[in-house]
Amino acid sequence: MTSIQTAGTTSLTATSALPSTNPTHASTSMQGGRAVFENDNYRITAGDDNTVNIFNKKTGENYNIWGDPHVNIDGAHAFDFWGTTTFALEDGTKVTIETTPWNAGNGMTLASKVAITNGDYGVEISGVDTNTVGDLKINEAAGWGSTLDWTHADGNVLQENPAGKGFLAVDGNGQIQKVDQSYINKTDLQKNPGLDPSTQKQAVNFLHQVFNAFSGLLSASLSGAFLHALGNHGGENREPATRDAHRFSLTVARLEF
Repeated sequence: MTSIQTAGTTSLTATSALPSTNPTHASTSMQGGRAVFENDNYRITAGDDNTVNIFNKKTGENYNIWGDPHVNIDGAHAFDFWGTTTFALEDGTKVTIETTPWNAGNGMTLASKVAITNGDYGVEISGVDTNTVGDLKINEAAGWGSTLDWTHADGNVLQENPAGKGFLAVDGNGQIQKVDQSYINKTDLQKNPGLDPSTQKQAVNFLHQVFNAFSGLLSASLSGAFLHALGNHGGENREPATRDAHRFSLTVARLEF
């Protein structure tokens, strides 16, 4: 059931009794001292140098996470973050970056561990930070992506904008907005608590479904009532879904980010 590979790579392979899906034909390998994830739509690389790079093959957009950590979009600085952050990509791939304090101090953090999942495919890349050099490693989970996803908290979730550059997210008021430094300062889980993680995750999933349903959609907003209903999921006071339906509003607007 488990096969161990050398050169810093562990591979977990599902048994035939556990059907698995790899919808984007993802795989990960060590190439030239870097961990390289690749599927039909993205190439994601990480090195033992505090750097994670996400390249969208379809649009040509390039997201570079580097330093403590900064995020550059197509070469231009967009924002910094400090705590665990998930970049939710258009094809359903999730890139969750966990951070660790920088040994140099100053309250800075470095990207240290990266979990990438899509369908039942997953891989964990560790040793990305330079606090310790020479410990870059990949643990591939072929057929266990859902389990890998479950074992890693999403942190602050940022959804790739399917109709423009950069990322979108749901703020504490249920509004979907462009991710910039102001948004990160309010929602980074190390600096300030944002939405309840389970509520935020459901809202982001809804946003992803909306983008899939409407071509050319550039922004959407959810009413606070709808997010409140999400937050009460499973609670004794939660209203039936049929009664909740009228409590959310979807506003489609064409905005140039």
